[in-house]
Amino acid sequence: MRKKIKIGIVWADPYNKNLGVAALSYSATTLVTEILNSQNQPFELVFVGSSKWIDDHTSINGIEIQFTNSFRMNMLDWKAPIKFLLYPKKFKLKKLLTLDYIIDIGEGDSFADIYGNERFNRILSTKLFFSLLGKKQLLLPQTIGPFSDKTHENKAFRAMRKLNYVFCRDRTSYEYTVKHLDRDKVFELIDVAFFLPYTPQKHTKNKINVGINISGLLWNGGYTKSNQFNLKVNYKDLIKSILAYFESQDNVQIHLVSHVVPDDNPIEDDHAVSLEIKNNLFPNVIVSPKFNSPIEAKSYISGLDFFTGARMHACIAAFSSSVPVYPMAYSRKFNGLFLETLNYSSGGDMLHMNDEEILNGISDAFESRKELKSIIRDRMNTIVVERGNILKQKLSDFLS
Repeated sequence: MRKKIKIGIVWADPYNKNLGVAALSYSATTLVTEILNSQNQPFELVFVGSSKWIDDHTSINGIEIQFTNSFRMNMLDWKAPIKFLLYPKKFKLKKLLTLDYIIDIGEGDSFADIYGNERFNRILSTKLFFSLLGKKQLLLPQTIGPFSDKTHENKAFRAMRKLNYVFCRDRTSYEYTVKHLDRDKVFELIDVAFFLPYTPQKHTKNKINVGINISGLLWNGGYTKSNQFNLKVNYKDLIKSILAYFESQDNVQIHLVSHVVPDDNPIEDDHAVSLEIKNNLFPNVIVSPKFNSPIEAKSYISGLDFFTGARMHACIAAFSSSVPVYPMAYSRKFNGLFLETLNYSSGGDMLHMNDEEILNGISDAFESRKELKSIIRDRMNTIVVERGNILKQKLSDFLS
């Protein structure tokens, strides 16, 4: 019997009500499981930075996977040693000390400072903590930056220099990162959520089913409630215009598809905004269920005929299930992935385009949805497959 290896998957919370973050945990788990099972290598998984601290299990592609959780915290905060000592079941220091490999996904886009200092420091802390322990570390494909504060940028790249590999999920992040790190450890690959399993669905056959994801975070002006992301558009007015446009189209059924569904954070809640819109403005729309997992969300999205939205992983769910999609970018992570890496030009940039330009882009994309579907299938069969194969090989080498 081969010795069991212990793997920490960091900042990929499987319970996160932001289903994009949860999608990263499910996808990373799928990749690791497939690779190690093919090698007959026993392993143990720990989600580090989770919102729970229980032992648990899940089933993905019919495979039962056991794992445990270490609760999220800033590991370099002065209170961290006290927490480790007082709450061993919650933070699991002994378990963390025995890990062999660290696979860090940074919640996809949180190794940046666009979400504030607290999140940046928390995401940074695990990299420094595991470097102090001498652990092998790899960053799974993610957005690197942006860092508006030069101090944050310097801290981030000092931490990354100690890692074994840094995988970027888009060209912008890659070109930015190789300015600061040795090229032999940096690779431009693809978001792991492209490999999230799903069950294909079909919605009403006699309708053109259009999915619209409304970001609760953008609807509420960001965490600051004052256009935190410096959008050029008026997001609320734009959403109302988009809904009015699709409602005016013949034979269209609108689905409001939520991808962030927290129980206790109304600022981020897509579902609450969707219900508000249905109840007060557009009563004929269908509001999607509050999905229990990213696999449920992707399965629902797979049955649509067209999709648009501002949650990037909702757009990835559409793209990777061959649904014509018009992403609505609020940060550079969108263009880096869709425009540059995937060579997919159908999308709007709310930082630089106005309401009318975005609405016209959505209209053009909707009218061209058959052509977009063909383009997406081509990109999935070429770019995504090729980068996915490299990702699996590099990850396999890392875990060897």
